[in-house]
Amino acid sequence: MKKVLAVLGVLVVVGVVFLFVFSKAIGSAVKAGVETYGPDVTQTPITLDAVQLSAFSGSGSISGLIVGNPEGFKTPHSIKLDTFSMKIEPLSVLSDKIVINEIIIDGPEFILETGLGLQKSNIGVILKNIQAFTGTSEEEEEESGSSKSVQIDLLRITGGKVKISNKLLGGQSLMVPLPDIELTDIGAEDDDVSFGESIKLVFQAINQGIVSSVGKSGKVVGDQLKNAGEATQKGLGGLFKGLKDAVDGEK
Repeated sequence: MKKVLAVLGVLVVVGVVFLFVFSKAIGSAVKAGVETYGPDVTQTPITLDAVQLSAFSGSGSISGLIVGNPEGFKTPHSIKLDTFSMKIEPLSVLSDKIVINEIIIDGPEFILETGLGLQKSNIGVILKNIQAFTGTSEEEEEESGSSKSVQIDLLRITGGKVKISNKLLGGQSLMVPLPDIELTDIGAEDDDVSFGESIKLVFQAINQGIVSSVGKSGKVVGDQLKNAGEATQKGLGGLFKGLKDAVDGEK
């Protein structure tokens, strides 16, 4: 009896160690995938501090995700997420379709940077890069290691803020709220939604949210610029019309 209990005890310890190692392996795989494959999709630097996922429940968190800017833009980054939670089906990472039950993001920071001419924004350029990438052939996607499909049951973004950067603002930092965003059943009925395609859908929703935010931000920004110089105040109306036209044209 003692021998049986001893064997069972060893098996339990081995099982716990295996699940711990598997959890670490999943987290490392997600981190490596985001930092290696993500820049191919967005054509920007992407860094990620840590990924913690449990092989028992599939729940976990991601911290320190920063999406940089395309060439030619000067702000520190386009997107910064301090931390967000997610839940996946752990064994799906070993299959052809990765199933993510939910991604919950609270309080993300977006920087919308436009040039003096207002013809383009950093967020718009990233979206165009993603759209160009997802137009590649199946053979090219397989060579890049992105042949797995993705399913995201729920993606929710709340409490986001958009920082507007433009030289016409004379160094002022303007912040407007981002409307809450919720997407459901991405790839649920389609086995061909790739990682790149799922990123495109998310960025399209973010871009639409920014368009809406800019269009409704006149009073918010006016309050922030009460003490601004006359030149800045004078250019405010034209600036925001140009900003809306810029992001609107990149939808």
